[in-house]
Amino acid sequence: MATPGMRAIDVAREIFLVSQVLLMEFIVYQCEEKPHFAEAKKINPKAQRSVAKALQHTPDFTEPTMFIQSSNQFEMVRQKLSNLKEIDAQKTDVTSYLGDSDKPRVHEAIKMVSKVKTRYGIYHIPLLDLDIPVSENGASSAEEVFRELGVKHGAILNSGASYHGWGLDLKSEDEWRHFMAKALLLDRIDRRWIGHRLIDGQANLRISEKRGKVPEVVYVF
Repeated sequence: MATPGMRAIDVAREIFLVSQVLLMEFIVYQCEEKPHFAEAKKINPKAQRSVAKALQHTPDFTEPTMFIQSSNQFEMVRQKLSNLKEIDAQKTDVTSYLGDSDKPRVHEAIKMVSKVKTRYGIYHIPLLDLDIPVSENGASSAEEVFRELGVKHGAILNSGASYHGWGLDLKSEDEWRHFMAKALLLDRIDRRWIGHRLIDGQANLRISEKRGKVPEVVYVF
């Protein structure tokens, strides 16, 4: 289903075909290339984030969505991937922990939603934003996370600075929530990402470039 070198959009299409998905969603959103708060604190120890900012959440359903109901509609997503726009950081509200003078690059991006519709009901693709730096042994560490969470078949994608993990077998809604809750117990996961995803009732991962890197499969198990 997935092979090394395959881009995220192609993995999504393979899952769509093999799992006989009837409806899959992709969301266009504003991507801000700024460091996570923990990284910003290393750069600027005085960086602060209010409780309100820490709890700020943008629901998936408020953003433009592309619905895929047949394999040939993936061409629509590919076309959008080729025409994502840059956004003027000076003309949009961007939260920077490093000060107003350090505006990050802002641009359109696309993320895939875990929740899919099949002839048997609603299921989820097990997705995880892993807090594992790209390194020689990083992919095997990512595989260990997925196997311990009960995922037997998956793909590890290099997303730039770290890894994204995609389970290749669908999970029911109850199974997905259990999977996400167990992932919160691990220290190799972006826990804030999980919190946001549980609020939405669905996960998502970026399939477009960030800092010049498009998520790409580096390991399959």
